[in-house]
Amino acid sequence: MKQQVRNIPGKLVDFDYNRYKLPTFVMQFRPSVYQDGDCFYAVLSFEGEHDVSGLGTSPEDALIDWNDKVCEMLALPGPLRTSLSIGKK
Repeated sequence: MKQQVRNIPGKLVDFDYNRYKLPTFVMQFRPSVYQDGDCFYAVLSFEGEHDVSGLGTSPEDALIDWNDKVCEMLALPGPLRTSLSIGKK
């Protein structure tokens, strides 16, 4: 069965992942960042139900939200999730 591809609104943002101290999963997978007006989206995949996306008012916020959603998806316990997340710089 063919998977449905989801379209993310906005334009791709040229983001420098090395400029910021970001959470572990963000640095490992480097999801794409898109901007639509004042909203930023972090997305790893566009394949319908299998994608993980984060939302924020800045690229960094969207990436941190994306990391949190990955942790939730993997059902990581609180302390481990906290150790894999890094607060804003």
